[in-house]
Amino acid sequence: ERIPVTPPPAQWLRPAILVAAIVIVTLGHFLTPLDRQIQHDVLVRLYYLPIVLGGLWYGLRGGLGTAGLITLVYLPHVLVVEHGLMTIGYLLEIPILIAVGLLVGLMVDRQEHYRRGLEIQTETLAQSHRELQEQTRLLLEKETQLRRADRLSALGQLSAGLAHEIRNPLGSIKGAVEILQDDYPPGHPKAEFYAILLKEVERLNDVLTNFLSFARPVTPRFAPVDVREILTALEGLISGQARAHRVQIFISFHVGPSRVMADETLLKQAFLNIMLNGVEAMPEGGDLAISTRLRPESTAGGRPEWVEVVFDDTGPGIPEEDQSRIFDPFFTTKRDGTGLGLAITHRIIENHHGTIRVMSQRGKGTTFVVALPLEGAIGL
Repeated sequence: ERIPVTPPPAQWLRPAILVAAIVIVTLGHFLTPLDRQIQHDVLVRLYYLPIVLGGLWYGLRGGLGTAGLITLVYLPHVLVVEHGLMTIGYLLEIPILIAVGLLVGLMVDRQEHYRRGLEIQTETLAQSHRELQEQTRLLLEKETQLRRADRLSALGQLSAGLAHEIRNPLGSIKGAVEILQDDYPPGHPKAEFYAILLKEVERLNDVLTNFLSFARPVTPRFAPVDVREILTALEGLISGQARAHRVQIFISFHVGPSRVMADETLLKQAFLNIMLNGVEAMPEGGDLAISTRLRPESTAGGRPEWVEVVFDDTGPGIPEEDQSRIFDPFFTTKRDGTGLGLAITHRIIENHHGTIRVMSQRGKGTTFVVALPLEGAIGL
């Protein structure tokens, strides 16, 4: 770190002023005739000026130092030059000079000590304020997590009943429709309705599956996986759907470590949900850029600790009032959406000790950033 250096002229200006003042007053004493007593008295009083300045500028050290220097140059004039009865008065002036230097220096040092105490108190208060803000932020985060946990608890209580009351009848309905469908060959007017029934049954079954997955999440089985390999595999998986939506996918990877401790299946599900959301948000076509990077500010001993995966689409964007709710269960802006895809993604990333955040502007697209700890960064 570069330390600023005070230029020599400014550094020596104040000492030069003090020395010059002492020299001028002392020369005045030696050059003034002895019979001009009033002028000598005035010159003695002028010694107080450099003493006060020395105390104001340098505290006790400056006040006493200036008074001592004046004593050294003034005492020979008193002792060598004959002043008659005034000699005793001039000698008594020396302790007063020293006392003035002492008094001014002590006052300035006390004021400086008081000022430093105020600065320390101000910094302490500022630090306490910052800590209070951080604690408030953490409390708000915990409150949000508790609200989400309450929702999940309610979902867990409903999941067992839903599994029995909905999934079993859906299986019966599907089987019955498939049997009845055999009586109507393709092209028959009623065949279309059986196809609609089967499609809706499948959609309801998918909704129930997502719901149960969210309400009763699978415990992750952590193992070292490479984020870049997962993203490469998923690109091939959604390439067909991307072409159908006229969406171009661009992938770029950073140079450096990219292995994380994760459940590969769950992590693929989380990334896939985000990628499909991006593709589906651009029905008229667009670009989906997927990239990885190391978080530069999170290094320990020069070693990165976090890898970030960035999903950037050129879709219509998310309204600002909805951005804080997109990870809530059952919140969706899609006509046929379940509102569980991003909620499941958020749960998976949290279970992997990571974070996910969204940035979006209407008409300019949406960016999801998933941060995961690199292998060895934290204990799992």
